[in-house]
Amino acid sequence: MIVTILSEPRSGSTNLAKWFSINKDFTVLFEPFNPDMKSSKWYKFGESPTIWKYNTKHLLIKEIYDKNHPQLNELMGISDKIIILYREDIETQTESWINAHITKNWDNGWAYKGKINVSEDVVESLYDIKSSLKADLIDSNRYFTISYEELYYNNGFQRIIDYIDLPEVQNIDFPYGTKYRVDGTVNKLI
Repeated sequence: MIVTILSEPRSGSTNLAKWFSINKDFTVLFEPFNPDMKSSKWYKFGESPTIWKYNTKHLLIKEIYDKNHPQLNELMGISDKIIILYREDIETQTESWINAHITKNWDNGWAYKGKINVSEDVVESLYDIKSSLKADLIDSNRYFTISYEELYYNNGFQRIIDYIDLPEVQNIDFPYGTKYRVDGTVNKLI
């Protein structure tokens, strides 16, 4: 089975994909359309999703939604299950997005220190992704859709388990790891 998570940035999709990556039956690809990600033994950057190989029972692809990506339709076409993940709390999502852009810290803990000035282009790029995901996929009601808030605060993970419907996927040990944003300071050994 091929499962694809199409998401907004800063919506918990990396944590969700990491949970699947600890299951021996899944090969997980993190943002294969992102030019900053490295190709792996499973695919080469720019290669058609239709020829990606994996040696496990299932493949999970986690990708940030980009309606203009030329291979998006191919990816959706090979997917047996598509999960659309978005975030309702736009203010906190925007703060996380700005922090990640400024610090280049996309997947580690960070302490919120108040409003940060950033170019309008950075914020607009997030809002463009949010609006196109909503218009193209969420509003169509054709795909399984779940919010960050439901997934992480209202035990929505069981909905994902039910939707995927695989005996090797059980509702245990989720979420994987911790939230990236912390109140106060982030302690480091160095």
